[in-house]
Amino acid sequence: MKRILSILSCGLLLMTAVSCDWFQLDNQEGWDAKVSGKIIDAKTGQPVQSEQGSSITVIEQGWKDPVSGDPVSQNQSWKIKNDGTYRNNLVFAGDYIMNTVSGANFMADPVKFSIEKGDNEVNFTVNPFCRILNPKITYDATTKVITATCTIESDIAGVNNVGNVYLCVYPDRFVRNGYNKCKEDPYAHVENITPDGTTQITLSVDPERIVMKGGQPVKVNADEFQYDRPHYIRIAAVAGSYAGLPAWDETNYEIDWDNFPWDQLADDWSNFNDIVVYKAVVTHHEATYALDGNINGSGAYNYSPVYKLENGQITEVTDW
Repeated sequence: MKRILSILSCGLLLMTAVSCDWFQLDNQEGWDAKVSGKIIDAKTGQPVQSEQGSSITVIEQGWKDPVSGDPVSQNQSWKIKNDGTYRNNLVFAGDYIMNTVSGANFMADPVKFSIEKGDNEVNFTVNPFCRILNPKITYDATTKVITATCTIESDIAGVNNVGNVYLCVYPDRFVRNGYNKCKEDPYAHVENITPDGTTQITLSVDPERIVMKGGQPVKVNADEFQYDRPHYIRIAAVAGSYAGLPAWDETNYEIDWDNFPWDQLADDWSNFNDIVVYKAVVTHHEATYALDGNINGSGAYNYSPVYKLENGQITEVTDW
């Protein structure tokens, strides 16, 4: 028993000796500022519509490496709402740089700004790769066809084409190019548009649209319209520096089963590789355009506002 008490006493003495190091509280103050604002189109003064998961890269200034003393960049990713606004309630007062250079659907020079303690509003003026002008969504209660019209323009030098424009329909408000259950409707998609703001674009989605796939008639919008529910709608367009690709033929080889020498095949197929017969299959690709990577190489889409179709009425979604 005396030996046990001695061990306990030594343990208590050891804990007492090191307790200041073990239980020292962090004296770093917590977040002391909040910031919100908009990503604003330099021409229209309106927020640049975005998509779920979009963000701006912000670099917090004033940090130093504890060993070398050299300045250290502390990158932060501030999420943008679909309507082009953002809010971050957990930031420190200080100096920052907005330096979004890739992945976003706009171009912008680095911007220095400061955040004070408390609430702050900081807006960023940018140039979207393209803007969707005068979007109009209509619904025909008789045919149940959704129709969208717009024009598209770009002020960025080097943007020479809008490769794809889609009318996107999805069962929740985060509808976008990637969340679009009507992407296979041929009337809901156009491509190769010159972004000069003059070409009127018309897109439509018909719940009863049928196309031939694999030699069979398929109702292409069935996934979206199989239930009686609200539908969320927006126009998506991807613009950039496109290079023209000429038409080309692609040759692949596959087993020619029609001319396969079955009479030479061993019962255990051990000689299959020796007698197999191949045939060339040529696929023709039409001339097309492809992003060349110089501008908007990531293929970021620009968007119209989000609209909701419910009970035959179309309203813009504003409660983000």
